[in-house]
Amino acid sequence: MLKKVRIQITTERQEIEGSLFETPMGQFLPTGAPPKEAEPERLELMMEGRYHDDGTRVSISYKESEISGMEGATTTVFFQKNEPGLVTMTRTGTVRTALVFEAGCRHHCIYETPIMPFEVAVDTRSVENALEASGYLRLDYTVELRGANAERTRFEMRILPVFNKPLGQ
Repeated sequence: MLKKVRIQITTERQEIEGSLFETPMGQFLPTGAPPKEAEPERLELMMEGRYHDDGTRVSISYKESEISGMEGATTTVFFQKNEPGLVTMTRTGTVRTALVFEAGCRHHCIYETPIMPFEVAVDTRSVENALEASGYLRLDYTVELRGANAERTRFEMRILPVFNKPLGQ
C-alpha cells in the first residue's frame, strides 16, 4: 500500500570531542566527552511524503528543503519488517549516500556531494522503530565525516495521520 503522509522530523545535534575513525570498533565515543557547544542545535521540520508498505518492507520518502540544507535531494528511510532494528536512510539527488543504523554497530559509507565525496562513520547507540505500530522512529547516533568533528544526533520521525489516504483518492 502506498499512501501520502505528513512527516514530522525533529533532530537535536551537538558536536562532541573524539573521532569515530580513531575509536576502536565496538566502542562508542565516551558519553562524558565534553561538548564543543553548550546547547544542542534543534531542528523541527514538517513535510509531505510517501509511506509504502509492500508486506515485507516499509519505506518513507520525502523531498529535502532549503531549511535542511539539502535542497534538491530525496531522502528515503526503509527497513525490512522482519528486521525493524536495522534501518537504512538513503539520499539521492544533489547529495548521495546510504546511512545504516543498527544499535551497537558502526557502519561506514561514502557521502557524495557536488564538491567531493567524504567518508562517513555512523555509530548507532539505539534504534526505536515503532513506525508500524505507533508511527514513530527514534535514532540516537554519532556521525562523523572524516576530517570533520563528530556529532551526536537524536533523530525522531513521526508519521502523522492527516493525509493517510491511498494515492489517487
